[in-house]
Amino acid sequence: MYGKLVSRAMNDNRTSVNELAMACAHSADAAEWQDFVCRCIPLASLVALRVSRMWVSEPARSTVDDIVQEVFLKLCEQERRILRDFEPRGEDSFFGLLRIVTASVANDYFRRIYSTKRGGKVVTMPLMDDDAQMPPEGARPVARMQQATLMAELDEKLRSAPEEIGERDRALFWLYYQQGYTAEEIARISAAGLTAKGVESALRRVTVWLRDEVRQKRTGMRAGVQARPD
Repeated sequence: MYGKLVSRAMNDNRTSVNELAMACAHSADAAEWQDFVCRCIPLASLVALRVSRMWVSEPARSTVDDIVQEVFLKLCEQERRILRDFEPRGEDSFFGLLRIVTASVANDYFRRIYSTKRGGKVVTMPLMDDDAQMPPEGARPVARMQQATLMAELDEKLRSAPEEIGERDRALFWLYYQQGYTAEEIARISAAGLTAKGVESALRRVTVWLRDEVRQKRTGMRAGVQARPD
């Protein structure tokens, strides 16, 4: 069944994933949902596998399948709130949000298994100049969705420079800034083989690089606005 879904997803370009997500937010149509699932399963499975490898060296296929199933359950929670709040920010931008949701679900999955005890979130370096951290539990849904969209954009930025930011460091970055683990906890649970100081060094390098990239982008956008004729 999985192979058929992946094959269909790769050949079905009739409707964008953004349109499917918005349609499924308010529809129970079986055909629309089948297309949506077909389009999302390959990416969700890939992200689930990558996150799983940060916890165990060789994750079982059944583990990845369980995580993917939980991802779709998450999308359907609270009357499909994630889908209803989704606002397209470019072509196939839903995939960016799907990466964030899948990574979060996957980490929660292993967190439950290992029952990792952790204290409060410790962030020693702000992610952005305006401190773009995840909003606290209980924040308004719109604020959380906007933050999720921002995180998806940051993830896309990190993925755009594999020669600068590798898969390992990107995973460490999200464990710290999105999941709330400390450097010491990441060193214990991660398969990266780093000490706490090694994790801190990697996080510092990624954060400084990302802040510089975003600062340059914002400076360019402001310059463009100022250059427009009245």
